[in-house]
Amino acid sequence: MAVTLTPRAAQEIKAIIKDQAMADHVVLRVGIKGRNMHGFNYILDLTEVSADDDVTGVSQDIKVVCDPTSFPSLDGTEIDFKDEAGGRGFTFKNPHATRLPVKPAAESSAGTASPAAGGESVADGTKAPSSPEFSGLHDKVLEAEIIEKLRTIFDPEIPVNIYDLGLIYKITILPEREVVIDMTLTAPGCPVAGSMPPAVAAAVETIAAVKGAKVNLVWDPPWSKDRMSEEAQLALGLM
Repeated sequence: MAVTLTPRAAQEIKAIIKDQAMADHVVLRVGIKGRNMHGFNYILDLTEVSADDDVTGVSQDIKVVCDPTSFPSLDGTEIDFKDEAGGRGFTFKNPHATRLPVKPAAESSAGTASPAAGGESVADGTKAPSSPEFSGLHDKVLEAEIIEKLRTIFDPEIPVNIYDLGLIYKITILPEREVVIDMTLTAPGCPVAGSMPPAVAAAVETIAAVKGAKVNLVWDPPWSKDRMSEEAQLALGLM
């Protein structure tokens, strides 16, 4: 199978497997789910399930599987990971990627369509897609970035960040990259009950890939010290 990973992409995938405490036998599933004017919409996910008719291979010590329908359009693709000012995520260098014809907003003097900005390149695949649609793995990368941002926000009464303190109950990433966070506080009477949720939302919205954030303050189940990470408990001398 000729779907390959760069060392940087493999490093990120292995970090996700470790951080999410996934089973050793997980595989990287790559696929195609339709296309738009810029090229293919890619599926990229970590799963423990593979099908008998999957095309399989190994790249950078990671098992890669692809469904037989998607494989002809993925053969020869290189998957990389970019961490730049404009955002971070996986990119595809696909020799089969071509633009779909689009109606130009304005024609050049020669009467031909100007190329659309961004997207996949022509068939030589020298440029990765600027706005592919990923599932699964891309969300895990974004979730990790959100968690790192949450770790920069500290409880005003306890010198521990809100994530390791166990105040974050749920992070939901919607398909349009809207983020919904359920969080609590150490007590209902906490003086920052009104200011903390909007402050958390504002911090998460500074992440380039996040289109918007909403924070719900919840009290069920109530917070307890058992929700703290081991690092937080050590920092506070509770272990």
